[in-house]
Amino acid sequence: MPNPLSPTIERLRLLAMMLALLTGIVLISQLWLQSLDRNVLMAAGRGVVFILLALGLMGNGRLSLVLTALLCAVTAANGLQVNNVPQFSDGLELLMLVLCVGLLLAPESTARSESVSR
Repeated sequence: MPNPLSPTIERLRLLAMMLALLTGIVLISQLWLQSLDRNVLMAAGRGVVFILLALGLMGNGRLSLVLTALLCAVTAANGLQVNNVPQFSDGLELLMLVLCVGLLLAPESTARSESVSR
């Protein structure tokens, strides 16, 4: 008997993948919009990591969810600084953090549980 949450969880993973891809593109595009300095180059490097994590989110493993949540948690911690100016990518990363943590806490499908118990 298939679990009715499986298609929902799959769609949420695809949404997280699209958000990671969009975040990576936004962070890399800052190379053309801002003057080159250390912070912009570090943001572009994080953008490359987000694009690689988006490839991992297309699958069904939990490692890419954990790594995406950890990378987004760094932005959440940086957002607490006094002189931090919020950017569009910061909002995307916070949304992705909530989505990835929710997917990690969601129950696994019953089909996977039944195959493990056999």
